[in-house]
Amino acid sequence: MRAILLALPLAALFAAPVRSDEASDLRDRVLKAYAKDPSDIKKIRLYSLKAKGIARPIDTPEPVNFEMVAGWPGHFKATAEFGDGANKRVIILCGADDRGWKKVTGAPPMEMSFESMNDFRADTYAVWVSTLLTLTDAASKLSAAGKAKVGDDPVLGLKITQPARPDITLFFHEKTGLLRKMTYRSRDAGATTTKDMFYAGHKEFGGLMLPTHQTTQIDGKDLYTWTDMEYKFLDKLDQKLFVPEK
Repeated sequence: MRAILLALPLAALFAAPVRSDEASDLRDRVLKAYAKDPSDIKKIRLYSLKAKGIARPIDTPEPVNFEMVAGWPGHFKATAEFGDGANKRVIILCGADDRGWKKVTGAPPMEMSFESMNDFRADTYAVWVSTLLTLTDAASKLSAAGKAKVGDDPVLGLKITQPARPDITLFFHEKTGLLRKMTYRSRDAGATTTKDMFYAGHKEFGGLMLPTHQTTQIDGKDLYTWTDMEYKFLDKLDQKLFVPEK
């Protein structure tokens, strides 16, 4: 499944042995960069996101408008509008706890198969990890993943491991502590692929430093580029949003 409407650097593979507390030290530092007031972090448990950008599903880029609503850990809905005018197409992916559905332009909603739901869960879990909420989850095992570069920026890697979840590595700017990259492997169109998300343009939203620009790659090829990302924190989820649309 495509990364939600989203190659580990060799330096990380050959990193020198690290102190046992290096991962927790890095976690603490990036969380301070993420939120000056730690109590603000809980806001990202319920939020919506709107973005504009470019999609490259084949070779020809096309405009895309993207909207997302999330209530971690069990609720996620993403809507993408591709193209414009008579050529506009809409894809909706939605999951609520153990069930999920998909809808495309001109067709009724379809419930996801067991296999599709597992793929969907892997990718939505990655989005959850990118919020940094799982860095303090008791189920998360953290390990330092060495130094690398994202563009010209030196970054430090932090690997997050949870049972029955894909291993995910986050890379944070060495100086600012802000998230610059996420990488993991999951299935896409039936094949296991490497998925990389690159983040930039961080701004403050409700006390949290969040990216306003994201590029998603699958096996090294650009798939989506989001710009003008805007976040809104929610007091509660409207459960009607997760009912299959007719």
